[in-house]
Amino acid sequence: MFWKKRIERVERPLEIQIETTNRCNAKCEFCHHRNMKRGLTDMSDELFLKLLKDLKEINPENVHPFANGEMFLDKKIFDRLDLINHELPAAGIVVFTNGFLLDEERAEKLSRIRNIRLINFSLNGFEPLDYKRRVGLDFKRVVANIKNVLRLNSERKFAENIIVASVEHGKEDKVGNKIYNDSFCVFCRQNFPGAEIKVGYKYNYISRIFSFRGFKDIHCQRLKNMVVLANGLVALCCMDMEGEYILGNANDRSLLDIYNGALAREYRKNKKSRMLPCRFCNMI
Repeated sequence: MFWKKRIERVERPLEIQIETTNRCNAKCEFCHHRNMKRGLTDMSDELFLKLLKDLKEINPENVHPFANGEMFLDKKIFDRLDLINHELPAAGIVVFTNGFLLDEERAEKLSRIRNIRLINFSLNGFEPLDYKRRVGLDFKRVVANIKNVLRLNSERKFAENIIVASVEHGKEDKVGNKIYNDSFCVFCRQNFPGAEIKVGYKYNYISRIFSFRGFKDIHCQRLKNMVVLANGLVALCCMDMEGEYILGNANDRSLLDIYNGALAREYRKNKKSRMLPCRFCNMI
């Protein structure tokens, strides 16, 4: 009797995060980055080009040129955005930034990039002193930069959507949280017409940050994306900021091969309660 070898269906991620730098200029109280032990570095040109070659095989819906840092600290970021446009002309680009470095010159350069699906400004405050405490940057400068990008986009329509977002205070005070959330939304509606306003819950970064938000035992959709760290290691997900749970090394394996590897498939098929570190993560 002859047995046919079982051929598993090739799976493909829809979203790819590429950490071109893991440096950050903010010190957000709700983010693990300020305590991150992983060394600060920028992605090499050789690795970035190799990833773009791999992504041609995957044909992702969106590329996120960031993971655990401020993307505009990467001095080569606009060259890399141009390369994404050239090598992956159908892929959308998702921009996440705290906005501090997105001044008029950089905003002008960004307006020339094609296929920007989203620009997400992580503002995280509506009062200068509270913002300084929570984030550590210049509030007035960031607000001015966001307003300028919105003005440019109203003229040129280079981004499909712009979000101004905050993380809730994350205290076990539902009344206090609601007051903050409502006040943030009012401030943003008054100052950023045309932007979508969002307030998100506080992530615990695999139990490294306190959050009163509870755990839900689900098949995590984040595991259907890929996160490539600046050194080429493919992390389990965006919450694995330290790169402790590695699915493979993109320096010597293709992204598609890593995504279809036994370890990555095992994570995707199980619910969170059956896996470490997922059972301690509150992201849904």
